[in-house]
Amino acid sequence: MVPVKATVDTRLVERVRRKILEEFESMRQTINADELGIEITLALSDEEIEKLVLEALREARQPISWREFKQIFAGIVGEDRLRRILASLKARDVIAELTRTRYSLPEYVPLNEVNKVKNPRVLAKILRRTTIQ
Repeated sequence: MVPVKATVDTRLVERVRRKILEEFESMRQTINADELGIEITLALSDEEIEKLVLEALREARQPISWREFKQIFAGIVGEDRLRRILASLKARDVIAELTRTRYSLPEYVPLNEVNKVKNPRVLAKILRRTTIQ
C-alpha cells in the first residue's frame, strides 16, 4: 500500500494564521524595552497556547493537518510544545484526532469522516450529536 502524501491547503493556512497572529499580538506581553529598541517578550503559557489552538480550529471550521498546524504556528510556538498541547487537548476529549494526523473540534468533523476519529469518547459525542439532529 502506497502512503497518501498530505497536501497543505495554503489558503486555509493563510486565513487561520492571520487570525492567530492577531490573537497572539493581543496576548503578547512585553516586559522591558530599552533605548536600542530591544524588546523582551514573555512566552505564552500553555493555557494561552491552548486558546490559540482552539481558535485556529474554530476559524478553520474543518480538520487541520499537522503540517498545516506547523505552518500556522511557525514563529509562535515550537513544534514539540504544539504537539504536546494537541495531545493534551485530545486526551481531555476537547478535540478529535482523525486519521492522517488531522485535528478538529468535534462539531466540525465532517459526517463522512466520523469513522476516522481516533479518540472513542469524542466519537461517542459526535455520534450522539448526529443522532439527535
